[in-house]
Amino acid sequence: MEETNKIHLNLIQNRGFIFNADDYMKIRTKHRIIGNLIGCPVNNPRNTSIGGLPGIFSPIEVRFLIERGFVNLQKAPGKPSEGTINQYREFSEKQLQEQREILRRKKISELEGNLEKIVAGKRRKALKSGSGAANTPLDPQSILQEEIGRIPKLQRENLLIQIPTEYPFARENSFQRDSPRLSERDELKYRVFCNLWDRGNFITSGSTFGGDFLIYPSDPLLVHASHVVHVLERSDIDSKNFIACNRLCIGVKKSCILAFEGASGEIVYLTSHWQGHFKPD
Repeated sequence: MEETNKIHLNLIQNRGFIFNADDYMKIRTKHRIIGNLIGCPVNNPRNTSIGGLPGIFSPIEVRFLIERGFVNLQKAPGKPSEGTINQYREFSEKQLQEQREILRRKKISELEGNLEKIVAGKRRKALKSGSGAANTPLDPQSILQEEIGRIPKLQRENLLIQIPTEYPFARENSFQRDSPRLSERDELKYRVFCNLWDRGNFITSGSTFGGDFLIYPSDPLLVHASHVVHVLERSDIDSKNFIACNRLCIGVKKSCILAFEGASGEIVYLTSHWQGHFKPD
């Protein structure tokens, strides 16, 4: 995959961010990396049950995406250049002119809809004042043009600010090569993550259910997780922790997987399933 055609991932505070909807969907559907949507939906910003852009990815997911060649890490832009500043000024001025035109058309439409009332009001005012203008016929079109001329221009301080979800200006394709640094324990988690992904699974964080990862047979929007994965630093586990891990899984109707490094360096899995209560003899 050519570098310019790869998805650009923004690294902020050791986490990856994607602000483009097409890029996020490509990572999710083609590469089976879910991440987490931390924004609000554009068409329903008060909805807190469904996430929106940006998509955020953990250091483990970021490293995986880089090492598999799916993304490039986009450097955060530094001080804007003169060209970028001019782009912003042109963008802001264009917004101002567009909103002025929209506001003007809206005001003209309102004036045309209320023209009869405006003419009647001016006639009553002239009669009440007793001036000679009371006997002068009023031309609705002249009054309309007069009112249109009084429409105030939208000032910059009243401009509605458009907040783009993606960086709107062109910038150089500057990429950084370094992956996020992982701790020794996270290095083991990363190896488990890669191994599970290679087996065709969808993987997300398992912190909600007290584990390290959740395994899904398909997209998490379509199915529930089937397994909770606990990554162990050593192959041995005491009985209390073993029971605790399994009881958590039983409560949420999932199987428990213990993952650890084998004697020859390979990843070993121990899977346990709930078989029901033992009946006394």
